[in-house]
Amino acid sequence: MLRNIKILAISISTLACTAVFAQDITICTQVLPSKTDKLGENQVGGIGGEIITKAFAAKKISFKMNWLPWKRAQEETLANSDKKSFIIPFTRNAEREPNYNWVSKLYDAETVFITKKGTAKLNTIAEAKGKKIGVLLGSSYEAAIANEKNGLTKSDIEGVPNDSTNAKKLEAGKIYAWYTGVIGAIATFNAEKMAIDSFEFGNKIDIEENYIATSKGTAKELVDKVKEAIDSFKKTPDYKAIIKKYTGK
Repeated sequence: MLRNIKILAISISTLACTAVFAQDITICTQVLPSKTDKLGENQVGGIGGEIITKAFAAKKISFKMNWLPWKRAQEETLANSDKKSFIIPFTRNAEREPNYNWVSKLYDAETVFITKKGTAKLNTIAEAKGKKIGVLLGSSYEAAIANEKNGLTKSDIEGVPNDSTNAKKLEAGKIYAWYTGVIGAIATFNAEKMAIDSFEFGNKIDIEENYIATSKGTAKELVDKVKEAIDSFKKTPDYKAIIKKYTGK
C-alpha cells in the first residue's frame, strides 16, 4: 500500500512539473544557416530565430524547438498533433497557400542562382534550362524552378536535404548552379570555410516572403496571440536592427 502511495505521489508530481514547464507553442524547423541557427536544443538564432525569440519574450510566449529535416518540419506542422505547432521561416507561395494559416510575415529574402567563378552566370530561370541545378529538398526554391513553364524539367533539378551539400556539390562541379536565398548562401559558404569570391551571384530572381505559419486547425486564440507578438515586434527598432544585420538593408 505504501509503495502504491509513493508511486501515485511521484506520478502526480511529474504531471504537475509537466504542466508548469509546458511551452505555449512548438516551433518546427531545420537548421538553415543565418535563418534558423541552432544555438542550443531549445535556442534558435539567425534572422528568423532572433525575430521570434525577441518577439515572444516581449509577450511572454514560451516555445519548444522541434529540429527536423525541412520536408518533415512541414509535415509535422500540418499534422499539428499537439495543436500548437508552427513553422519558420516558411515562404508563402501559391502551392502552399491553401494548406496553411499564414500567421505573420517575418522578413523578405532575395533568391539567386549561384555558379562557380569561371562559368557563365545565370540571371534568369530560363537560362538554367538544361543545366544541373541544386536546391534544398522540399523548399520553396525547388517549387519555384520546378515549373515546366520556365523551361526546366525534373531532370534539371537535384534536391538535397541540406544546403551545405549544395555548396560542396557546386564547389566540386557536380552541379552547374545552386538556386537559393542570398542570406543562407553566404552563411553556408562561411560555415563551410569556402571563399565567397570563388562564386558568382546572378541577378535577383525573386523576393520571397518568409512567414511563421501553422495548420488551419490551430485555435484562433493561439494564432492571434502569436500574430500580435510578431506584428508588435516588427514596429520596434530591435526588429529593424535584425533585418539590417542579416540583409544589410
